Amino acid sequence: MGTDAFRYRLITRSDFDGLVCAALLRELQMLDDIMFVHPKDMQDGLIEVTSRDIITNLPYVPSCHLCFDHHCSEAVRNGNVVRQNYILDPDADSSARVVYNYFGGTNRFKRICTEMMEAVDKADSARFSREEILNPRDWVMLNYIMDPRTGLGRFREFRISNYQLMLALIDYCRTHTIRQILALPDVRERIDLYNSQREEFLEQIARCSGVSGNVVVLDYRREETIYSGNRFLVYALFPECNISVHLLRSRQPGTTVVAIGKSILNRTNPVDIGSICLQHGGGGHAAAGTCQIPSIEVDDLVPAIVRGLDKSIEPMELAAAGA
Repeated sequence: MGTDAFRYRLITRSDFDGLVCAALLRELQMLDDIMFVHPKDMQDGLIEVTSRDIITNLPYVPSCHLCFDHHCSEAVRNGNVVRQNYILDPDADSSARVVYNYFGGTNRFKRICTEMMEAVDKADSARFSREEILNPRDWVMLNYIMDPRTGLGRFREFRISNYQLMLALIDYCRTHTIRQILALPDVRERIDLYNSQREEFLEQIARCSGVSGNVVVLDYRREETIYSGNRFLVYALFPECNISVHLLRSRQPGTTVVAIGKSILNRTNPVDIGSICLQHGGGGHAAAGTCQIPSIEVDDLVPAIVRGLDKSIEPMELAAAGA
């Protein structure tokens, strides 16, 4: 695998899971190029995929060399058909873990620190404590600033682009400690911006949110500026809610992004969000998912989605009350 004849392009998401997937495959000397794409572009067939492409954490495309994923909705989307080039493990906490296990784990990745693998599992399965949400440190902080949903890229031109930083971190994550990584000027620059917008972010959540039963809905469609911040902070602010729905303007005219996520602090909602989003042309896994719907249908579809999310926990509440 270390020869040029067997090197591939990685197609993945621009987030912490994608970063670690790239680091693992780079460690095996399997990559000669990396492409960061949006899941919707893969679903819509906008990305040309060939036999020299490896896909991670994105929808499966039959023409790829290998595809690694852990999203349960992809099993449904692909009809639970077994394919030799499709390595799907819905029980894994991250796509990076699927890659890691497939190629031999600790026996093969002797230079990859277990702390990083534990961190990417924690990040992609959102197993953060309230303290880690409010006061992130180390790998948790790196995950937040590399997550596109944090929104740092909307506010300033950094010294280097997020793409360039991702490429640099692929090697740094294999050879440096997390303290050394966080001390890099280009990482520090993003941490400083993250911290500087905390108060505006908190105020915006309070202004744009509404609670319907156990669901907190955040409507950002009319916001000129959406401040950067930790996407899990809403769960610390609304501990009584066990699921959130974010409404956002889409980059595609005439459509609205609906992002649904279970609270990572109040884990009482049994809904399979990935399956719900799949019904509306999107996807995800049991705890989080997104879809894009026509903007003219938002007023009809979103209340129905919210009612379904809220009703789903009533049997559990009744059972608990009768216990």
